[in-house]
Amino acid sequence: MLTLEELHPVTIILYFTAVTGIAMFCNYPYLLISSLTGAVIYFIIRNRTKHIRHHIFSVILFLILTAANPLVSHNGVTVLFVLNDNPVTLEALLYGANASVMVLAVLYWLNSFSQVMTSEKILCIFGTVAPKIALLISMTLRFVPLLNAQSQKVSDAQKTLGYYQSDNMIDSIKEKGRVLNIVITWALENGIITANSMSARGFGTNRRTHFSIHHIRKEDRIVIITVMLLSAVTILSVSRKAVEISFYPEIHSAEHSALYFAGLSAYTGLALLPSVLQAEVSLRWKYLQSKI
Repeated sequence: MLTLEELHPVTIILYFTAVTGIAMFCNYPYLLISSLTGAVIYFIIRNRTKHIRHHIFSVILFLILTAANPLVSHNGVTVLFVLNDNPVTLEALLYGANASVMVLAVLYWLNSFSQVMTSEKILCIFGTVAPKIALLISMTLRFVPLLNAQSQKVSDAQKTLGYYQSDNMIDSIKEKGRVLNIVITWALENGIITANSMSARGFGTNRRTHFSIHHIRKEDRIVIITVMLLSAVTILSVSRKAVEISFYPEIHSAEHSALYFAGLSAYTGLALLPSVLQAEVSLRWKYLQSKI
């Protein structure tokens, strides 16, 4: 078996569409926790400990979103305390926490998608159908890491020249603005150079040809069928309201049935699928190394 990153781009898009789409349109807590758990595990497997700040930001975002909902929504029957003559209810707090989990799960999945779905894979999918749109998307995705890298280079150069030594907030904003001005100028110049280079190579003079190294393989078929089956079971349980919860005016969920457990199990398997594929490849590689 191959990892998710090594599969065909169509398979990758199908998976991320299924796992994020279900998480966005189903507000059941256990399902969203499964989505967030699978997204975080896969993110950690891919990035190890390089993005600790990303996790810290996620925790802060979770706390802010969770606390914000009961401050603006006062629905619910279980009053925890009264703040400025406005009741803060348990139902509003839990609804905010549930929505926060959904937001974080989608953000983690999209972050992994941006790492797995490279610009070359986007060209592979849309290159023959809409080549100009595919090229625009590919160039946009390419410029995001380039701008980040260039911004870091400019910031380091500014520090070497003696800037960023003042504790004054106004001076700090001016220095950040200087870096932004330099990066924007660099981006505009780089865009002109890219356009002239494409024009010199004959871009737009004839119909664009397309070559792809990606082909649908046996592993892709297995993953596609698995994703479709797990998604179908989950969507069926959600549409039949076997996986449903209401927070207002009081918390009430549907009775547990066979379809309820089937839906949660199916989506849990869907969320953990990339991590399982990654673990299987890693274990097989270690086994082959031990045979040498």
